[in-house]
Amino acid sequence: MLLGTNLKYAKAYNFRIVLETIRRFGPISRAEVARRTELTAQTVSNITRELLDMGLIYEAERLRDGRGAPSIQLAINPDGAYSIGLDLDRDHLTALLVDFAGQIRHRIHQTLDGALPPDKAMDLLARTAETLLQETGLPREKVWGVGVGIPGPLDVSEDGHVTNVANPKAFPGWHRVPVVEILERRLELPVFLENNATAAAIGERWYGAGQHIATFFYVFFSEGLGGGLIFNGQPYDGHSGNAGELGYCYLPPEVLTAEDLTVFKKPHLGILFNVPRLYRRLEAAGHTAQSLEDLEQLFLDRNPVLLDWLHTGLEHLAPIILAVEYILDPEAIFFGGRLPEPIMTYIIEWLTQRLAELRIEEKPPVRLLPGTAGVDAAALGLATLPLYIQLAPGLHVLLKTGDGENAAPRRTSGAAR
Repeated sequence: MLLGTNLKYAKAYNFRIVLETIRRFGPISRAEVARRTELTAQTVSNITRELLDMGLIYEAERLRDGRGAPSIQLAINPDGAYSIGLDLDRDHLTALLVDFAGQIRHRIHQTLDGALPPDKAMDLLARTAETLLQETGLPREKVWGVGVGIPGPLDVSEDGHVTNVANPKAFPGWHRVPVVEILERRLELPVFLENNATAAAIGERWYGAGQHIATFFYVFFSEGLGGGLIFNGQPYDGHSGNAGELGYCYLPPEVLTAEDLTVFKKPHLGILFNVPRLYRRLEAAGHTAQSLEDLEQLFLDRNPVLLDWLHTGLEHLAPIILAVEYILDPEAIFFGGRLPEPIMTYIIEWLTQRLAELRIEEKPPVRLLPGTAGVDAAALGLATLPLYIQLAPGLHVLLKTGDGENAAPRRTSGAAR
């Protein structure tokens, strides 16, 4: 379907463009906003007045720029909006409450011993979100929503309804659980469901080093391996909502052990980066490891089991990264997630050297960069989701969908519902 636009949708888009300009380049004057956006001074004045009324921006100090009266500078108000991110996996739940400037106001982390059944997981997610609110004393109406990352992959129906399609062996009972409906009913807040890797990429785009990079790929390490894609400044989910899932790329069965083939449904690249599998190998070799801190120490000690695990995985990951380079031609590839910083640095250095050996000479290299959020990359990205979806500029805002969701936020006191 080809969709047009009208003045209402253009206004919503301009609203987001002005806010994004202030967010990325502020403190900034109205005149500079008009110059950067190529909107009229009157349009910028009207939109900034609305943003001030909503509390999303504030007037900072005056700045003298040449002759004439000093210009009033506009900046994002960190207290203008808040959101929550809940990153759930088999081994952990990380929950963040962030403000509009991307600062973490409160963090809760809990180690888990395997996948929780859906009912217990929903209880834990709801209870943890409530704890974030209670311990910060933040009014619920100031929270724009909750971003949730759960066992995937995800399934997006034709009407946009999103459910998870978890591996039944790894996550018993999780197939097509209506997470959004359950949590929205429990929390009385908008809930946004996303693949953890895509959420991490969105967080990098919104708050991290990806702010000024229009197209990049994000390689995400958690219990396994995932990926997210930002294309022309926007997250690209693909037809089924699972674009970037490089962890499911084919892996020859002979790379795996007989035990691996009984545990995992089909051979795939993510198995080589499965952290519980690494813990089992370390234990069998007489090395104790149960946390990221343990892995970091073993890496610093150059433990041979850990290094063999790492090198085997990277050798099979390298050609996939090269394919990402050739097919997508991104400006950069980020590496982030739940691996200790020294290991992440080593991964980037190792791949930089290996890709130089594999890449044809005519192909300019793509920058390999560390993610900026560390082990909380997914949680921060998920906390970014409610603000990003409701406030970030995108071409979809200009399209006439008939549901009214593309307009500027309707409530000026806090959450957009």
